[in-house]
Amino acid sequence: MLFHDDDDAPKIRMNARQKLFIVGIDVAILIELCVAMSVATSNMDTFTPTFMKTFFTMFLPTLLLGFLGHRKLRSPMAEHTES
Repeated sequence: MLFHDDDDAPKIRMNARQKLFIVGIDVAILIELCVAMSVATSNMDTFTPTFMKTFFTMFLPTLLLGFLGHRKLRSPMAEHTES
């Protein structure tokens, strides 16, 4: 769904702890990408499978941690307003 006006778009409310946590997750994903590229370039014949195996082995737990951590860091007031 595209919004032509910012006022029509739903607002995402995050507290400072959640925002800082998301920045940390983003940095972790960038580091994982760099590590996977570095490992994969060691043997160019198997670059793609090595990259995929290395990157997704690190990325999926980070993604899960991101979802769970973001939910855990919600402010207590946000839990009452969502119900």
